[in-house]
Amino acid sequence: MRMKKWVSGLAGLALSLVLLAPPVEAAPLKVLGFWANDATAGLAGLYQYPHAITYFSPFWYSVNAYGGLINRVDPAILSAVEQHHIAITPLVNDATGTQAFLDNPLTRLRAARAIADMVKAGHFQGVDIDFEPPHTSLVNQLTGFMIDLHDFMPRGSVVTMAIVPHSGGAYDFAKLNPEVDQYVLMSYDQHDDGSYAGPVAATPWVQNIVTRMEKTVPPQKILLGVAAYGYIWPVGSTSATTVPYNAVTPEMNRYAKWDAADQETYATYQTSQGPVVAWWESLQGMNEKIQLAKKDHLAGIAIWHLGYANNSVYQLLLHQIGRQP
Repeated sequence: MRMKKWVSGLAGLALSLVLLAPPVEAAPLKVLGFWANDATAGLAGLYQYPHAITYFSPFWYSVNAYGGLINRVDPAILSAVEQHHIAITPLVNDATGTQAFLDNPLTRLRAARAIADMVKAGHFQGVDIDFEPPHTSLVNQLTGFMIDLHDFMPRGSVVTMAIVPHSGGAYDFAKLNPEVDQYVLMSYDQHDDGSYAGPVAATPWVQNIVTRMEKTVPPQKILLGVAAYGYIWPVGSTSATTVPYNAVTPEMNRYAKWDAADQETYATYQTSQGPVVAWWESLQGMNEKIQLAKKDHLAGIAIWHLGYANNSVYQLLLHQIGRQP
């Protein structure tokens, strides 16, 4: 009887400790910020709010047909970002557009070594691979490349890989998952230049592709792509012009409406060339994507791109992601 009372007392004490323990807070979302050469603004906002970004991913390198690297590093930006102690994971894409280097074992191996050597020489924190393969071709070659790259990378480096939605069998996730630390799901351009007017990334559309990806990729490896731009179409046309968030026009703001179903901002108005319709990711829309990432327990978000952002975007990230300025 004494033993039972003693055990019962321990159980009660354990339960009390559980109930009194503070709740475990989820880790702050990571934020990957891309940087490309078509920026409409500089990086003053990033330097003012460096804690808003976890990784800075500039479009600085491309792989040529021989597996070598084309270098476009901007020394001034590199120096400034390093001075603000922001982790750099350069973006590497395919210069040829065909990814033929993947089909040759020698050039594939050469490319993997060159990228790993670049990360090591630059003291970068990792790399972002953005090859965007065709639907089914080269899937095995891409997997082999990522395995080689992972083996060559300096210890502790972060390997990021960009993923195109609706890409069919382009990615063998079962084999890629052990080699890739995080994936950028490019969940934008639902409508763009070449399509009729519509949301850049309607939240229900984004949720669908996230749910599909979660069937083969752990949520904690997914960075949700978030647009910092929109498009303007002449009414009835499929030809659209990109509008960065920091260049949204007074007319767009004047006629702006919120689409509750798609959770994105749009406007229809008259110009000297005729009626137009605009859809863009406003701060409200960006916040919806951040909440989706939180709800699905994703690793974080990826902004395309920082040259389209202004201070209000950085402030939103600081407020919603949970980091301190």
